[in-house]
Amino acid sequence: MIALIASVFALGVGPLIYQTFGPMRRTDRIVSGFILVVITATLFIEVLPEAIDKIGYLAIALALIGFVGPTLVEKSFAKSASQTHRLTILLGISGLVLHASIDGAALQSGSISDQHENLSLAIILHRLPVGLTIWWLLKPLIGERYALLTLVAMAAATSGGFALSMQLNQYHSSTAFSALQAFISGSLLHVILHKPHADGCMHTSQTHEHSHHHASETAPISDKSDLFDKLKSKMPDQWELSGMLIGSSIMLILHLTF
Repeated sequence: MIALIASVFALGVGPLIYQTFGPMRRTDRIVSGFILVVITATLFIEVLPEAIDKIGYLAIALALIGFVGPTLVEKSFAKSASQTHRLTILLGISGLVLHASIDGAALQSGSISDQHENLSLAIILHRLPVGLTIWWLLKPLIGERYALLTLVAMAAATSGGFALSMQLNQYHSSTAFSALQAFISGSLLHVILHKPHADGCMHTSQTHEHSHHHASETAPISDKSDLFDKLKSKMPDQWELSGMLIGSSIMLILHLTF
């Protein structure tokens, strides 16, 4: 029970830190790089391998569909691009909430076996970036109230998984659940790379200002220097690189320790 309480508490630590330093522009850049590394590593090291183990390489195909699908829809139907991206965000967040029930069941296993204490600690520590990700993605899109409700939903899913671990084991090991997890993993990765902004734009964070600056320009790029400037604007800046370094270090420590 202590592990469950700690995991729920951990969900709020990331948003609390972000709210404290969030008004600083460089903070958002650092968080952007941090989340990109941590969530991507989690998907490729934990979620997708589990799905591949259960449904084979179909998991990779579903993840690719989840990742590429929204982009194809946005390009094919420009008018529905914003709605498509919002739906993709909600799908990705729903996947995190569903996965929380698995974590809850794992915490229950850890509470009845000393051999699983490391697993419980790893789950609690992983909750820190997950809570931060939810807040970072949803606050600009739907506001603090609904972002907070999403965190409450994740806490409820964790508690439900903890209380009903035996009943949910068969559901968690099903082919359908693995397929859903794979598809949502791709959708979540798409969302991380295309974070929404408070003004409703769906550009990635590092190209947001560049996009607004050139919104009125319709002429194609005709100069190599222009192409270089455009490519440079899409590269992560020093603050995003700092976030990536922090995220990489934390994930390395976690996986070497646990």
